[in-house]
Amino acid sequence: MNSLGKIQDRRKKIITAAAFIVLLLLQLAVLFYYGNRKSGFHEDEFYSYYSTNKTAGLFVNDRQWLSRDSFRNDFVVLEGEQFRYQVVKQMQSWDVHPPLYYYILHTVCSLFPGVFSKWLGIGVNILAYIPGFCLLAYLVYRCLLEEEPAGVSAEAKEKNRRYSVFMAFAVCLFWGFSAAVISGVMFIRMYQWLTLFVLLLACLHIRAIKKQDFGIGFLIPTALTVFLGFMTQYYYIIFHFFMGVGMCFLFFKSKKIKELFLYALSCAAGLLAAIIYYPSSMAHIFRGYRGTEAVSEFGNAGNTLERLRFFTGLFDDYVVNGWLCVWLLCICLAGITVYWIKRRPAGKPDTNGLSTRQGQETKQAVLLLLFSCAGYFFTVSKTALLLGETSNRYQLPVYGILLFLLLYFLCTPVSLLIKKDKWKPAAGLILLGAVLLTDGTALKNGKVFFLYEEEKQTMEYVKENRDVPVVVFYNEASPDNVWRLSDELMEFPEVYLASQGNREEITDNKISDSSKLLVYVADYDNQEECLLRLLQSNENLSSFRVIAEKELWTLYEMN
Repeated sequence: MNSLGKIQDRRKKIITAAAFIVLLLLQLAVLFYYGNRKSGFHEDEFYSYYSTNKTAGLFVNDRQWLSRDSFRNDFVVLEGEQFRYQVVKQMQSWDVHPPLYYYILHTVCSLFPGVFSKWLGIGVNILAYIPGFCLLAYLVYRCLLEEEPAGVSAEAKEKNRRYSVFMAFAVCLFWGFSAAVISGVMFIRMYQWLTLFVLLLACLHIRAIKKQDFGIGFLIPTALTVFLGFMTQYYYIIFHFFMGVGMCFLFFKSKKIKELFLYALSCAAGLLAAIIYYPSSMAHIFRGYRGTEAVSEFGNAGNTLERLRFFTGLFDDYVVNGWLCVWLLCICLAGITVYWIKRRPAGKPDTNGLSTRQGQETKQAVLLLLFSCAGYFFTVSKTALLLGETSNRYQLPVYGILLFLLLYFLCTPVSLLIKKDKWKPAAGLILLGAVLLTDGTALKNGKVFFLYEEEKQTMEYVKENRDVPVVVFYNEASPDNVWRLSDELMEFPEVYLASQGNREEITDNKISDSSKLLVYVADYDNQEECLLRLLQSNENLSSFRVIAEKELWTLYEMN
């Protein structure tokens, strides 16, 4: 390549990089916009902070005051308690999760001791989102780009490069602005990091297939990814299992027995290292309550169609905004048209610069991704919890790959049908417009969740009345539900805990002498009885009104 060609090539790379950087910055701006709108927390998000930063442990005791510090200190890292990774590991061993995500969250919280903020958790997710964006772009680009053999024209190479770059840009555009992915970043749990390691695994495998390089540069990163993915969320191993089965099939088909053996050995080494480091994982998977639930659901053949319909509906509603049938119809029409043209004597559509051998390698890579995603989607659909829109978290790791497959099976036949290159930019703009319209209407329709904006007004009320005595009537059968009020209870100097089942008169002077009370009552049948009990014990109070209702709780004002 002459100096002019090198300059032009460098210019193209700079323009491409700039386009992706601008796209990433725009998506980060959207994430910060929705992060600013987030006004409440899911109960699991509170548990993320608690199980990461626990100091003494929360104990709900009847007819006792709980100070703000004794409550709040279990959700923040205190001075002198930074970087206590052994405590984090022990906490997770008592639950049903691996510890890597909690290590990361604890590290960030340790850098800001004494701080409880949604931005610490969202920031941790953004730390995973940025490399996830880059990996998704690389995955699509590498899957479609071919190392051209000698004899292929420069024009064909450039055509293939442009097509690969465009597809990578379109997929990242679709993925990053989708309501489900934005919601995943807003959800302060481990699923954004699980997405990162799923995409990393896919990139390693696709790169190895396209370069036909299965040496140490593939095996060691694969083993490391197994370790990190398994230590993040156990669902990772489902995706790796199906990708591993597909990879072993390709090795066996091409009679690469040595490569197959070394690949299986590297995967086993990564998994074994994870189990040795975290032996609690085996108990979590095979004896923990989530593991036994998952096995039970997977073995129930009667729920298969219902569950697949549920999770497909989530993808349709929160990723493609209810237009899945339209996308699939377009794919079918384009595919049928290409098939009909190929059957005609003069019908030989353009191949975007791909040779027969290269088209075969791309086909292998796409089929491996399709098989891995289908296996993961089916297995997770069979085993995951059905929690309405929030169940998107379980399929979040493969949403980016599914969008790539959706666009690939649409764009491949369409690009073959467009004979003249001058028409392809217009077709590309139409596709990008359809993607933006899909994502934009979903965002406009308020499909981003985990924001809890309805709690903003309640929090403002709480802050205005933080000096008023607070009574929390909890149900003794589920005292841990007090955690669902954590962000609000942290605003008060102290709160008074009372069991709904204890019908004795409340004689505490702060309660009985106050002219105003705020009362949280768990949503059970004896709510009104609890309030009447307070009226009887305090002559200054004569009425009550509902201030706010949130999951399992109602906040009353008494005066």
